[in-house]
Amino acid sequence: MAHMKGPKVHCKNMNHGRMNPPICYCPTCGDRFASAAAPSRCDEGKHGVRRKDRNFFCYDCGKSLIPVGK
Repeated sequence: MAHMKGPKVHCKNMNHGRMNPPICYCPTCGDRFASAAAPSRCDEGKHGVRRKDRNFFCYDCGKSLIPVGK
């Protein structure tokens, strides 16, 4: 019997407990999901939209969306 991994302790995002999450990276902690498809290419326009959605990381490429040094 296959054992399904439970949600990560340090992250509240429920995609960690899913067998096939619809995204490549967690938008909360930035971890890559093992069953995820190949990451897609992103640009600053997509990252701007994801910042407005209050994501910390891009769920397509895994890049941190938090501005550094401002």
